[in-house]
Amino acid sequence: MAFRSVGTNLSRPYTDGVSGLAEDLEALKSAGPDFVEVWPQNLGVILGGSLDAYRLRTVGELLLKAELAYTVHAPLEVNLMDLSTHGLQREVLNSSLRFAKDIGAEVVVCHAGQRVAARDARHSMEDQLSAERSALREAGDLAGELGVTIAVENYYPERPIVRGAIYDYSVWTSQLAEQIFAVEHPAVGICLDVGHAALAAGFFGFDFIEECGATASLVRHVHLHDNLQRTNVTGEPQASEHTVYGLGDLHLPPGRGTIPLEDLFRRMEFPENPSCCVELSPELFSLIPEALHAAREISLVVAAREPVSL
Repeated sequence: MAFRSVGTNLSRPYTDGVSGLAEDLEALKSAGPDFVEVWPQNLGVILGGSLDAYRLRTVGELLLKAELAYTVHAPLEVNLMDLSTHGLQREVLNSSLRFAKDIGAEVVVCHAGQRVAARDARHSMEDQLSAERSALREAGDLAGELGVTIAVENYYPERPIVRGAIYDYSVWTSQLAEQIFAVEHPAVGICLDVGHAALAAGFFGFDFIEECGATASLVRHVHLHDNLQRTNVTGEPQASEHTVYGLGDLHLPPGRGTIPLEDLFRRMEFPENPSCCVELSPELFSLIPEALHAAREISLVVAAREPVSL
């Protein structure tokens, strides 16, 4: 296995203007990523489900001027299982796809499942899963027309999920694979978030590598980051101190945590070499060069079947 390309994310918000965006893009360019993953919600280009033409023109010019390649991460709260706002959810995803086309991005990541709210008891789980499949097929048709691939991402057991306040089937990557297999659309695959999968494995007790392996034939994009595989189950300490205690979705550079990344990618059999986004927390922006280097080392060494030391 080798990654087709290695990029990183731009997760800082710029919704109050574009101040700092050009400078951050220039800093990213000097770090040498193959692409940059951008979030339309952080760039303010979607308004009420539709692309904001004025804002898109301003932001789009800056993105294209930077002469970088891009992928897109759709808004985190897109929920294709929510039947009460189904049309709006679809509009937001479709706008993310059109935004990707405008900036030349080939991949759009979106989250699966019911992460953002308690499950609506007025609808059966199967009805909601079926609605998500139908929405993904329809979005896949648009993606195919635009030359874009949708990559649906697995999640991790954050505290509301642990408490049962909300539900997200995608914390089990094998269940996400079943859903995307059932979608059966050439423009719809999986974004394997290895940090999320490691946290879920640690909490639920399943085999991390085996569970990730269930997704292999569908993986089109990878989110690569590290953590200590410790889930915050009590709500304490506060989120600002999670790094101190090593809890949760830390988004560290590869090698800074405890996830067996080399072992994972040695055993993953991807039919296509996926793109890989090294997804760091905003406060770790200065570590992007280190993180890109670590990801490329993993890719090269695993492809050569030699041990790597991070």
